Amino acid sequence: MIALSYLEFYSGIGGWGYALEHACRSIQHATLANMMDQTHQLKKPKLTSETIDKSSTSSQPFQIDAKLLAAYDHSDLCNSVFVHNHATFTLAQSSNECFRYKPRQTPIERITKEELESHSATIWCMSPPCQPHTRQHSNQQKEMDDPRSKSFLHLCHLLSVMDDDTLPNLILLENVVGFERLWEDNSSGVDTAVDASSEAPTDSQVKRSHTLKSQKGSTSRGSFAEWRRVLSYRQYDVAHFHLDPTNVGIPNNRPRYYCIAFRRGGLRRQFNKEEFTKHPLRSVLNTRILNNLFSREVLDKQPIILDEKSISNQALNKSDNYKNEKTTIPPINFFLDADLMKAISHSSQELTAKRLSLQIPQKVQMSSSSWCFDIVTPLHVCSSCFTHSYGKYIRGTGSILYAGPLRLDTENDNGKVIDNNVPSIERFQLTLPEERSYDESWSNGINWDHMRYLSGTEIARLMGFPVLEPAAEQEQVAYNAKEEDLMIRKFSFPSTCSMKQQWKLLGNSLNVRVAARIAAIGIQAILNDLIEDKS
Repeated sequence: MIALSYLEFYSGIGGWGYALEHACRSIQHATLANMMDQTHQLKKPKLTSETIDKSSTSSQPFQIDAKLLAAYDHSDLCNSVFVHNHATFTLAQSSNECFRYKPRQTPIERITKEELESHSATIWCMSPPCQPHTRQHSNQQKEMDDPRSKSFLHLCHLLSVMDDDTLPNLILLENVVGFERLWEDNSSGVDTAVDASSEAPTDSQVKRSHTLKSQKGSTSRGSFAEWRRVLSYRQYDVAHFHLDPTNVGIPNNRPRYYCIAFRRGGLRRQFNKEEFTKHPLRSVLNTRILNNLFSREVLDKQPIILDEKSISNQALNKSDNYKNEKTTIPPINFFLDADLMKAISHSSQELTAKRLSLQIPQKVQMSSSSWCFDIVTPLHVCSSCFTHSYGKYIRGTGSILYAGPLRLDTENDNGKVIDNNVPSIERFQLTLPEERSYDESWSNGINWDHMRYLSGTEIARLMGFPVLEPAAEQEQVAYNAKEEDLMIRKFSFPSTCSMKQQWKLLGNSLNVRVAARIAAIGIQAILNDLIEDKS
């Protein structure tokens, strides 16, 4: 088995962990598929003890997995959901093993260099606080002075002073689009590589920091510029992306910035390269991505931001179904809860408590800002971004659902009688909040009894989580490999987590399917580097 250890910073409800597991299963799935002969029988390559864990009872000839070492988050609510979804991994373990899956609540800015070096994790993954970089932030030019940036700057500092042999081989980062905006140098006379630490630096740290400072000539004015500077100094190859859930077949708009940084040669210290000379991975992975997607940072030049088309064009692996194919996006009804869809035909007296909890309060219906609602139907193939303020505010916080009768035709074609009392699907075309104008008749003919918020599990599906609760059209949802085939760990909320809490948690999370796409690229990059022939 190839076990890739990882640390999850700002772990929240564990989105990056799900993404890493999905990426590993996808690579394993592609490798095993490639090992099948024409009669669909598994070939029997000779694999050594370095590639297969002899203690495993599995009959799989090739396994790759992500192994959590530690997670960090200060929120009790987040951690309760995180622990709940790791229960299947902890029930059979001792109490000491159980504790390792409970995120540490120590503030990230207090993590020490020694602690991270003791983990010596293969992968770091993180989604730092986005508030300093959002459009709503009053002064993005001074985001480094925002207290919410302190923890990320501290991680940058630790990355700059850790011993080479303990550095992560792969770093995965997600944030809002705009995080990368402040990429330029702007001298402030402060060396954040040292000053970000609350402890006095050692002589070796000071020497390394001075080298880093002289390399850039001045300090950066933004967290992103500092991030690039540290990655350049520690000799990471880097790729920057703007990706959206619609790129991976999910009907939701949530554009985000992603960064992949990997260090060449890191895995070679953990594995004997000779063992991989005829490894089945060699026939699946494509070494061209190292040159086509990744490069060293050039600090005086604006970073190149890649998109989904850039990924697809590189043919990331030979079994990648995204390659040269247009992604099909299923309608929203594929992501809705089965029990809620059954309740559509019921009278209001028969509605479940769950359905009633999702009704739009009359106070909100009568609000002067209710016209700002993003309204979608089960037939839509798009929905707006869900934020942590969903259910609390109206404008720009996420779509609500109209689940009542719907007219698909707008004209009297072939003598059909048009029922003007039934709203047309064209009435609910999704537009950006800033592109709308007020129309006092916007709600005429709309029955608010058919309007509701989306449930936490419905939003979780739209954010790519492998939700345990069945969806209305689950059997029809097709990804490049079915979650059942990949044996993905299922996600659910504990019974103590209210609907409003679920909304808040999801609004602060990431899209698992998009993050898995990024994680798969990063994992393939470090595996490619391991098996790449240097002779």
